[in-house]
Amino acid sequence: MSASTSESVPPIAAGKKIIVIGAGIAGLSFALSLCKQWPTSTGHEFPSVTIYERDTKEARTGREGYSLSIRSDGLSGGMQVLHRLNLLERILRASISFAGNGSFNLWNTTWESVLVRVYLGNGTTDECDILIAADGASSKIRTQLRPADRLTFSGVVCIGATSRFDSAEAIPRPVNRDWGAVLGGGGVGLFVSPVDSRSALWCVSYTTDQPREKMRHPLSEDQVKFLLTEALERGNHFSEPFQTLVRATDPTTLMVFNAMDKQPFRHDSTASPGMSSIIYIGDSNHAMSAFAGNGANMALLDGWDLAEQLCGTDSLAAALRAYDEKSIPRSKTAIRWSRWVISMMHATGWKLFLYTLLFKAVMLLMRWRK
Repeated sequence: MSASTSESVPPIAAGKKIIVIGAGIAGLSFALSLCKQWPTSTGHEFPSVTIYERDTKEARTGREGYSLSIRSDGLSGGMQVLHRLNLLERILRASISFAGNGSFNLWNTTWESVLVRVYLGNGTTDECDILIAADGASSKIRTQLRPADRLTFSGVVCIGATSRFDSAEAIPRPVNRDWGAVLGGGGVGLFVSPVDSRSALWCVSYTTDQPREKMRHPLSEDQVKFLLTEALERGNHFSEPFQTLVRATDPTTLMVFNAMDKQPFRHDSTASPGMSSIIYIGDSNHAMSAFAGNGANMALLDGWDLAEQLCGTDSLAAALRAYDEKSIPRSKTAIRWSRWVISMMHATGWKLFLYTLLFKAVMLLMRWRK
């Protein structure tokens, strides 16, 4: 058989049962992409797709305090995938840049811009022909089947939360419309972003040799007070509105987490039949730290590219090889980028000076080209 399919040769996924573990961006991207790309004109049977998700809607409490960056540059390509899925306009209407005409920025500590702008939990079991592991950076499937393939601490601990305000006018500038990083914090990083008309998030980060115990809701009153005090002390290089953001923190969103990442791995088509039918996408394969700003884009691309191969290839081994050839290089690049961002955000002395000059030179060049 050839790698590509024809009307007489069904795609490898035809008539199969596929289970997707995780209803996050990667898992949903795959399912939607499979529907979008399936060759309906050939008459081959569409696979049965079941998605399992651990968390209920109510379990979202305490999981806020982060943002998703969907971009269209050469590495990221998340917006292109959303366009192919006919979802781009809906996503844009809900985005920060659409609602408030804001943009990414880099500030110094006084907020002057550096830039110009399976076993199931209920006791039952399920079976499938292909299992898609899309259950995130702390993937239970990867932990069980690839125990040596662990997350790596990137040397940064983060304290972050979402701040609530009475009205849109109460959100302090420039966080009422722009998002980005604050440079020059004496080795401490700060990321801020609007969330909606009455909320904004902040995240203070610092470098250390060892990861810290993770903390999230529910926290005691003393724990909340301790973390907010620590955030203010670590961020004492930053002027207002940092202090206002911290004082307005919603305690149910306060958390401490470690910046972790993980290099991607290739799928082994020579493994036993059961193992070779397990496919890892998104963070379950190549975990991105929050500093990558690319995790959502990589998840969207993984979902689209895997669906493309399962729709257009009659060999699972060939489909996995083609998928890996696309997914692995871009995710490695994104992880390298995240490590560079960590270095930049926590720079001091001459390194900070050089980074600042670099950004200003880039913006001058962009202006000149216009």
